[in-house]
Amino acid sequence: MKSIATVGVVGAGTMGSAIAQHFVMKGLPVILVDQQQEFLERGVGYIRESLGEALQRGLIDQPAFDQVLGRLHCSTDQAELAKADLVVEAIFENLEVKKGLFAELEKVVSADCILASNTSSFLISEIAADLQTPERVVGVHYFYHAAKNKLVELIPGEKSSPEIVAALENFYAFYDKTPILVKDAPGFAVNRFFVPWLNEAARLYEEGCGSIAFIDQVACDVFGVGMGPFALMNATGVPIAMHAADGLAGELGAFYAPAKRLCQQVEAKQDWNVEDTSHLNSGSDKVDVVTRRLVGASLGVAAQMVDEGVVDATSTDLGARAGLRWPIGPFELLEKLGASQVGEMVESVFSAWELPVPDCLADSGRAQNLRLNWVRTEVIAETGFIILDLPDRMNPLGEQVMSQFDRCVDELNGRADISKIIIHGKGKAFIAGADIKFFLDSIDADDLQRIQTFTEFGQQVLNKISGSDKVTIAYLDGLALGGGLELALACDYRLGTRKSVLAFPETGIGIYPGLGGTQRASRLIGVARAKQLIASGQFINAKKAYEYGLIDAIIEPVLDWRELAGVSLEKAQSGRKEGTPEELEFAAFDGELGHPLLAREGSEKLAKTLSRKAPLALKTAMNLIDQGYGLELQAGLQLELKGLKTIFATKDARSGLSSILSGQKPNYIGK
Repeated sequence: MKSIATVGVVGAGTMGSAIAQHFVMKGLPVILVDQQQEFLERGVGYIRESLGEALQRGLIDQPAFDQVLGRLHCSTDQAELAKADLVVEAIFENLEVKKGLFAELEKVVSADCILASNTSSFLISEIAADLQTPERVVGVHYFYHAAKNKLVELIPGEKSSPEIVAALENFYAFYDKTPILVKDAPGFAVNRFFVPWLNEAARLYEEGCGSIAFIDQVACDVFGVGMGPFALMNATGVPIAMHAADGLAGELGAFYAPAKRLCQQVEAKQDWNVEDTSHLNSGSDKVDVVTRRLVGASLGVAAQMVDEGVVDATSTDLGARAGLRWPIGPFELLEKLGASQVGEMVESVFSAWELPVPDCLADSGRAQNLRLNWVRTEVIAETGFIILDLPDRMNPLGEQVMSQFDRCVDELNGRADISKIIIHGKGKAFIAGADIKFFLDSIDADDLQRIQTFTEFGQQVLNKISGSDKVTIAYLDGLALGGGLELALACDYRLGTRKSVLAFPETGIGIYPGLGGTQRASRLIGVARAKQLIASGQFINAKKAYEYGLIDAIIEPVLDWRELAGVSLEKAQSGRKEGTPEELEFAAFDGELGHPLLAREGSEKLAKTLSRKAPLALKTAMNLIDQGYGLELQAGLQLELKGLKTIFATKDARSGLSSILSGQKPNYIGK
């Protein structure tokens, strides 16, 4: 298909201007069209205001501000859209007006231009029903603020071309959005379960089950969110919640109808009084009621969607995290609470509305539909792909991810029809390291054996990669930090792009690389360079990584990861490269800050960098490289495992790991 080089946006309101802003900020020229010049001026004002905030915060400078606005062309003439490769409609919600607009657009745009609707109220199939080319119409449902919120729901209509849908999915991912694929159904995915969560809160208040502040607090505690349903309705507009519930009720039934108290609030044109906290202590019985109702309503609807094939569990959770900024999605919460307990909550809520409990909750044989697949495989010709799909979390290596990754490695290693395995992480990271919260939870629970078991298992998985009879390639299009870089080192080849960032940050957070970093790195690029990278935690780009011998080639980022199936590397380019005499001397560094190497002229910056590292972690990492380098690889890997409990038991490890989540500077005491 023709690449998307120019985007058109019809409608310069709040949503349309934000959609246009996203594209111009990503370097794409945008044609913004509206009926009247004053609407366009107002839309440009929204963009200027938003960009001005970024300018004040130092996120962009004045030249960048000017360049972004320079990519925006405004017009009241729809004929200008003939230059666009994609046109996104973002006008007001009126079905007949939208249908009329798309009929006009068909006559104006090029034959291969993709047409998209940002509707939140109508089915895409309805919008495209009377068009000459309905196959090129797709839903692209954005979430507020569209320039900043990562989520985009992609909704194919009945006649939408699968090739166009796939092209849009790749396009949005390439330009830093998080697309999820959703069936053309009322409410699509996220609003379908989120609006009942808001509405059920209003019903609870109406029925006297607690104050507004109390219900909000229970919701925050149970769902782990920063704002409860009433505070969120205030932030986004109470009428929006009512209209959304009313729209869903018209398509899906009385359960979705807005609560009477919600309608009264809209009629009174008032926000909810979230400031009154005088009735926060309403008793454990009411906590149970609010928990049961909010969980039952939202997770019950989420399970309904899975049963109906609207969206899968993994995408639902990604939508909740990316679009609503929930820390965990409905199905991760279900795993936390227990499927049987959630099933009982759903039944208690649904039975009042004579709704059946979704099969995936009622039938254990269909429970696999609720499984979260964060790592999956795809096979294209003779190439197998392992795809990590936690883009919003930077694809961290935790227990579940590592277990799923292991299954994927076994699956592809066992296939005789493939000769190559490529590992790809979605989003801005290949793998940004281990799951820090997992480490902290284990330390706080005084369960260092859990960390030991996880790391031992992780080394076994990486050994399966390094011992594979397939050619293994890591596509490092983004952050490859800590455990992510260690996993890449287990592959035969590593491909970098201009987006690549590689580092071993462990000594800066109180630990050392435990998945082979101290052993595989030294064998690949030599003791001196391995020590320098691991000691300093230096972040390097693809060019420097190639110079150091960490990667084999630098390629342009691919728009579609499937293109990587055609990659062929006949000869490894990575491996030890000659360093400067000063760099080679670093092989003698033992982790002591008083080492003579750090006292020589010109080493002041490096000495200052190393002074900020955890001293025990620094010395241990250097010692592991020295001890393991002369051994067989497996013996060297065992050395890493032997020291794990000791390093994770230190106060420095607790301080360093906590600093990642808190953003506070760690306090290292060498203990």
